[in-house]
Amino acid sequence: MAITWEYPPHIVGGLGRHVYNLSVHLASKGIDVTVLSFTDGTSERHERADGVEIVRVNPYVMRYPDFISWIEGLNMLMVERAADLKSYDIIHVHDWLTAYSGIALKHMWRRPLLATIHATELGRRKVLTNDSERHIHEMEWWLTYEAWRVICCSEYMRREVHSSLGCPADKISVIHNGYDPKMARANSAGPRKKGKKTVLFVGRLVYEKGPHLLVEAASLLKDKDLRVIIIGDGAMRPYLEGLARKLNVSEKVTFLGHVDDETLLSIYEEASVLVIPSLYEPFGIVVLEAMSLGIPVIVSNTGGLDEIVTDGKDGLKFQSGSAEELARAIVRILEDEGLRAKLVENAKSRASEFSWDTTAEQTLELYKRVLDEYNANDWKPKAGIR
Repeated sequence: MAITWEYPPHIVGGLGRHVYNLSVHLASKGIDVTVLSFTDGTSERHERADGVEIVRVNPYVMRYPDFISWIEGLNMLMVERAADLKSYDIIHVHDWLTAYSGIALKHMWRRPLLATIHATELGRRKVLTNDSERHIHEMEWWLTYEAWRVICCSEYMRREVHSSLGCPADKISVIHNGYDPKMARANSAGPRKKGKKTVLFVGRLVYEKGPHLLVEAASLLKDKDLRVIIIGDGAMRPYLEGLARKLNVSEKVTFLGHVDDETLLSIYEEASVLVIPSLYEPFGIVVLEAMSLGIPVIVSNTGGLDEIVTDGKDGLKFQSGSAEELARAIVRILEDEGLRAKLVENAKSRASEFSWDTTAEQTLELYKRVLDEYNANDWKPKAGIR
């Protein structure tokens, strides 16, 4: 059983896309996969889609004073709902948001718990400044403590989980994310659409994703014939729109909010370069999508991005946090056609090294190893207890 607060159609960020693709690919290998998630009342409570059984609870039937309380209510409903289901060989929790229910079901069913840590609160914040942030950090620690094994999507995250959460290094497995190959049907390797050069950002509009750096870089490139398209939503959007007005680049920067996959594909076809200016980035699925489509990429030299992209070979890197360096990289990649061609060719080859099928295979191997260890000890349900 996979337990997650994000699952289609309720997608907030990369976590939901990860759980969906992993679940579907595991199911395609004959694994009985059930996903326990939530609905706001617009989705079926229990259905089967893409080979995956999906069970949802609706936390909106109650009122909560804050997000932490909402998460606690969600987890209580999940435990209550799971009590009516069969037990599973493995419980797989994604991030602290469903730690409560995963840990409770682990002890209720006496089954091994695995945890994928997609990001950490300390990594996002750098400093924990209030009780909510400290609570999340403590939940992350508890989850990694209770988990039989912990999965991270990059070596960067493995080091972070080990250092910030005190998780033993030999308890952590690195299994990279993949990307959805159906995106390649828009194959952007051909000539770009004519007109202004298009600089694209795709991601949540939150500080750690660095969208403000792209707006600042746009202000440094006012004399260039280019446009910036920012796709995604988040709490930072009003600030970013105000920043664009303040820097007199409102006509150059367009905010499209969240878009569906078809719209995203059509915009990918127009993109001259994809920019991921993150200050904190555990992996970077969007970068792989762009690389597979033949879109040159510029990324900050941080986190998982630093592991995916080799500067000057399959993309360009800039110093994280520097709008000036980002602006120079944009000019370089837009004006040097020879460089663009080399980056595009190498990037496609690099992206082909990642796939959700490989992610599922490696996850399945880890499941088998955990079950072998589990079956070799006496931590099992007693007779008559499921």
